[in-house]
Amino acid sequence: MIINERITWIDYAKGIGIILVVYGHVLRGVFEAGLDIPIKLFTYEDSFIYSFHMPLFFFLSGLFANHLLKRSFFSNLKNKARSMLYPYLLWSLIQGGIMLVLSSYTNGQTTWSDIIKIPIEPIAQFWFLYVLFLITLLYFIGRKIAPASYVLVLGFILLCIAPLLNFWVLVPLAQNFFFFVLGSVMNKQRLTTILVKKWNFIAIPLYLIVNVALIQFIGNKWVHHFLWGLAAVCGIYLIAFICVNLKYNHRFLQYLGQNSMIIFVAHILAASGARILLLNIFGIENVFVHLLVGTLAGLLLPLLLWIICKKMKIARFIL
Repeated sequence: MIINERITWIDYAKGIGIILVVYGHVLRGVFEAGLDIPIKLFTYEDSFIYSFHMPLFFFLSGLFANHLLKRSFFSNLKNKARSMLYPYLLWSLIQGGIMLVLSSYTNGQTTWSDIIKIPIEPIAQFWFLYVLFLITLLYFIGRKIAPASYVLVLGFILLCIAPLLNFWVLVPLAQNFFFFVLGSVMNKQRLTTILVKKWNFIAIPLYLIVNVALIQFIGNKWVHHFLWGLAAVCGIYLIAFICVNLKYNHRFLQYLGQNSMIIFVAHILAASGARILLLNIFGIENVFVHLLVGTLAGLLLPLLLWIICKKMKIARFIL
């Protein structure tokens, strides 16, 4: 495959990933709002999504991590502060402020303390940007003093001991550093060549079997953790396999992937707003309607915001 095709499948993977992020948050919002969703259905859907959708984004970010090694530490620090910390701080304050004002209508209870601690304690979905920033710097430092194989081993060790690191953001950092490094050691051309092989259909039953086992061991901390790591690898494998083998142009899926950042930072506000309107204005409690409308709102309204901001030439200020 030529490089444009390789980049296209990565955009597809980001597109699928961001759909899962939005749907997963809508699903949890519906459940926490007390709407009538069967607990078993919720458990399976929630586990199948959360077992891999964020490791997928760390893996995809890692695919381009070797570019970091061409720059100095301070150049990377400046670049990543602008592309990760700026949207992290801006949208944490926007979402946190709105959730604080509307706390009587939302599922969570955001406080002034939460807002004040944003620089050191991420709120809601924004932990991802915070942790990705730290992982990026950790990877750069690690690769400057050791070969990739050593850093990958370090990532695996951190993944194994993650439940013990219950301080600050060390748990999600330890859980996901491995997947970032795993992406960095993958040769994209070679990965693409491997994933077009028909035997990769094994990714489907592997993903299903591991996730069913994962659910059975929810009460066992360590077994569940190790199965989660395995499920994340299987989920990444499955999505990569699907995206490499898509036969036609899927422009909207690609567009979602290319604009996954604006969707990520703004989807909670859009989806929560849709749920509040459906419940409190229209009195609609149908779970299917909430899942459909919430997911569409979470995907499309941030895109609309992005289009408007680009036309007003202020897009660079919101990301």
